Amino acid sequence: MFGLTTRPRLAVAALFGFYLFLYPWSIALIALDRVPVWGTWMGGALLILQGALMGLWLAVNFGRWGILASLWVLFLSWLIEHVGASTGFPFGSYSYTDVLQPQVFGVVPLAIPFAWLLIVTSAMGVAGLFLYPENRTTGSEARVSVGRVLIATAFALLLDVTIEPFAVHINHYWTWSDSDPGLYYGIPASNFIAWWFTSLLLSWVLALHRSGAARATRTAPGRHGRPFWLWLPLTLYLTNLTMFVVVNLARGQATAAIIGGLIFAVIAGRGGVPRLVRRLRARAEQESGA
Repeated sequence: MFGLTTRPRLAVAALFGFYLFLYPWSIALIALDRVPVWGTWMGGALLILQGALMGLWLAVNFGRWGILASLWVLFLSWLIEHVGASTGFPFGSYSYTDVLQPQVFGVVPLAIPFAWLLIVTSAMGVAGLFLYPENRTTGSEARVSVGRVLIATAFALLLDVTIEPFAVHINHYWTWSDSDPGLYYGIPASNFIAWWFTSLLLSWVLALHRSGAARATRTAPGRHGRPFWLWLPLTLYLTNLTMFVVVNLARGQATAAIIGGLIFAVIAGRGGVPRLVRRLRARAEQESGA
């Protein structure tokens, strides 16, 4: 991984600190339905903040490859969303409301490509936890791991399952056509199918550029730096998932909340719980040997 100067790392820390400050207030206001009329812009701003945080994190850890990955994800996700909102393909017939501003060419809110950057990068962090549970800093980045891409795609799609009811019925970011009502909160199945393929494409683009960065360090080892905050993508995935679970539950969308809770349990079961058990076991062995 590429190590940059201290300044970009401080910028990541500053953005993350600002996010942590806004996070509990966002949950409370949305869950209690107390968002003021003048504050509806904050949802989009928070998405842009998190997407920018992930983009900067990629730049810090992967240099120009991380910057290129961010730009490609932003561009491709905007293009797919623009086509989708204009034609109804591939997601289904939907349109964005005026809640998220500004909108690129009056169609897709600027916050949406940043949301995609947040989702695929954080989902890649979850995939790293599943592939390297003992130590997430290990594992070769020099080749594109098909397994990692597929796991990231799956968790990006699972996050959307909790996002859709939240975004459609609570924050009113977009609306679905009544001509194609879905069984899951009125959301058509085509949306989730398209989400899987879109997440697959964007995850592959991200993995491809991370691989390029890793190969570059082999030919220029002097540019190899210490990885920075590898836990950050996973943390953002979990904080967003927690928000969707709490808000969906508070606003009466129990099915979406339960699904989100199950996703959280799976991640905790793979990562946090086994690690806690190992630590307790090691402490017990030390105490018995003392």
